[in-house]
Order: sequence, then structure tokens, then C-alpha cells
Amino acid sequence: MNNFTDVVNHPCPISTIPIELLQEIFAFSMTKKPYPRIAASMSQDERDPAGFQATALILTWVCSQWRQIALSMPELWGTMTIYKPKSYCVDLVKVYLSRAGRSTSLNLYLRQGHVANRHAYGFPDDFPEHKVTLEILKLWVPQAHRWKSIFLDMTYTPPLHELPKIPPGALSRIQDAHLHFSERPQHSKAVVDWLWDNIFQSPALRTAYWRDLKPALPPAPFSQLFEFRLFAPTADELFSILPSCQRLKRLKVDIFAGETHPLTRSGPVIVLPSLEYFQLDVNEHSTCILDHLSAPILRELIISDSRQTPFSEVHSLEQFLQRSRCVLRTLHLDQRVDDDGYVIQYFSCAAKYLASLEVLSVDCDMLSERFVSLLVPQIVKDKIYIPFPSLVDLELSRAVTQDGFISFMLKSRFAAGAPLWAFVCRIKYQLSAPIGHPKDEAALGKLQEDGLQVLWSALDGRT
Repeated sequence: MNNFTDVVNHPCPISTIPIELLQEIFAFSMTKKPYPRIAASMSQDERDPAGFQATALILTWVCSQWRQIALSMPELWGTMTIYKPKSYCVDLVKVYLSRAGRSTSLNLYLRQGHVANRHAYGFPDDFPEHKVTLEILKLWVPQAHRWKSIFLDMTYTPPLHELPKIPPGALSRIQDAHLHFSERPQHSKAVVDWLWDNIFQSPALRTAYWRDLKPALPPAPFSQLFEFRLFAPTADELFSILPSCQRLKRLKVDIFAGETHPLTRSGPVIVLPSLEYFQLDVNEHSTCILDHLSAPILRELIISDSRQTPFSEVHSLEQFLQRSRCVLRTLHLDQRVDDDGYVIQYFSCAAKYLASLEVLSVDCDMLSERFVSLLVPQIVKDKIYIPFPSLVDLELSRAVTQDGFISFMLKSRFAAGAPLWAFVCRIKYQLSAPIGHPKDEAALGKLQEDGLQVLWSALDGRT
């Protein structure tokens, strides 16, 4: 039998983890990102709590061993995430910079946050986070030669003369840059140009996001980028740069070109051989650019369409998938029209190219029972045909069906051998419809007991 000393001195299981493994865990904790499905239903304030995300500092408070390990890893202290900066954040930045050493790469994230009533403040010094932001930038800018990634989402921009100068070529190590300035005072453009002129000179630049920064496309090194986002380019501007984007893996485009910028392009289809993720947001006067592209290894496609006649070229998606011969894994369709007819036509045309689809999200102002029936297994020539047999994650928004039809669709898929892992459904409230879906709720509760992850929003608002 162990004596009292043996019991007290016996190490707890977590203390037996090798130091090398703890270091890997600590490094992974600095890259935490919210699960997209959950984050989409949360406000920005919930996703990014105000203040300094002091993960590295918290690790030093657990025990003496963890403190020694954390202090011996300068890369932990090179990551600084700040949302709605407070005065104490300036002191934390100083601590992090000192513990990161002189050669550690810096990953910097700063969001000033949304101002509900910006007219209540003077401009710009009375804005709550303005002075703190300026102090933080004064600490970060002299370390520009160590920047690896920079994310600035700012409501007010400090005047350029208040910031330290960045020597030419100092940003040669920067790989990721994201700048978003909500306000555009006179000095904001100077700061934006000052940053981008330096950032675009970096031979290491791989990701660039910009919004509301310039009246036209900036002279970015598109041929070396792996990822970028374009906000409000014309279709012709987009097509002028895509042929050089042979390394591009992720592309986000917000097309808001109006009738004053009609598409004039003609010529062969543009092939993007490395593109894996494509997000396309279009408005009323946009041209479907899928007709001009091919992406042979595309895995995730997101289309958000606010046109009154959405997806006017119903066969565009079908032809794009046929042309690309890609194995699409994730598809998100967002349609702002109170009729799912176009979505139904889309799936009717493109279904044969979506057999490998694993994640499907459809957000329409009304999804009828006709659309849900497209997901129900059918008997064809004495064989069970399962639509989208690889589907493991399904999200339907604003569905309008009879009580019990949603659960019937799910149970029939389970019975046919195609169970889901996650199911999200938001029922649209109809004045003429009965309150609640008791049959569906009961059936979904049983399916949830069997392991299905369910987020269910009933007609009466219960979740």
C-alpha cells in the first residue's frame, strides 16, 4: 500500500505530457478560430470579446512548468490580437514585444469595433479607441521589418504625420495583409497608400484583402498571391488580372458593377489551376462570371446573389462544373428572393456534378417543400437513388414545409444509409401556418439522441 508521501508526490496526468507536445499544444492555441457555423450565428462582439486576447499570458498563470515553457517560446508572444483596444492593451503590447525577442515574426490583429452613433463623438480624438490605437501603432510600426501578418479594421485612422515612418523595403517578410477602413477622412487615404505601397513590395506576400481603399484596383503583385479579396471591381477589371493568378488558391469577389460598367470581355475561358475556394457576391446588375472561368481543383463554392432575377443563367453553374471537372465538396447558395424556383432549377441541372458534395447550405427567402423533396431518397428502377450521397452537413434557412416533412427527409436518408453528422434548419414564420412543428421536433430529438448534431428553429421562435 502506498504511503501518504507517495500519493501526494505522484504527478497528475497532465504533468506527464512531454514538453515537446506541450509546446505544440501551446502553439496551436494561438491559431484558434471559431467554428464557421457557430460564428455565423453570433454577433461580432460575441466572437471578438473586447480587449487583448492574452492567450500566451494566461498560459504562464497555470503552473511554474507552463510558465517556463511559455516564456521559452518567443513565437507565442509574437501574436497579438486586440479588439476595441483599452488603455491596458498598450502595456500588454510592450510586454509581448519584449518577450518575443528581436527576431520573432509578428502576427498583428487590431479591430477598433463598430461605432453605433459615430456622430456623438468629435473627430477624431474623442473617439474612445483612437488614442489607444495610435499608441499601439507607434509600438508596432518600428517593428515593421518583423511583420508576418497584419490585420487592421479601423473606424478612424490616425494622421500619417503621427505615425513612425516605415523604411522602404522594411515589410519584406510580410505574408498576409488585411486592411479595412470604415471611414475615409482626408488623411486615411494617405495612410492606406503608405501601408499598401510598402506591403505590395514584399516578395513574401501571399494573402491580401482590401476594401474601400482605392477607386480602382491597386497595383498588387497578383501573380504571387495565394489568396485575395476584391471589393467592387468591374467584371472587366476582374478578368484583366485573373489570367496572371496561376497560384491563387482562395478568391473572394464582391461584384457591384452597375449598368455603367457592362461586361465587354470576349475570348477563351480563364483557367485557375490552383483555385480551391471561390466566394462570389453579386448584385442586380452583375454578370455571371462563372461563364468565363474554369477551376479544375475547386473544392468550395459560395454564391451570394441579391438580384431580383437571381441565377438568370440557370445553366451557368452546370456548365461551370462540367467545364471544370472539379470534385466540389462544399456549396453555399444565398438567394434573396421569395421563390426557390431558381435554386430548384440549379440543382436539377447540376445535381449529377455534385455527387461528392459533403456540405450544403441553402439560404433563400423561402425554401418550399419542393426543394426539400430534392433531398429525399427515391426508388429508381428498383434501386434506391440517394441525392448527394456523401452529404454530412446540411443547412436550410427559411424553410416552409408541412409538419413532419423535414424529419421524414432526414429519417429516409438515414434509412437509405446516408446519415448526416450535422443539420441546421431555420423555419420561416408564416402567419397562415400553425405555430410549431411538434412532429418534426419530436423526431429531431430522437435523431439527436442517435448522434445527429441539430440546430432547429421552430415557427414559434424556439431553438
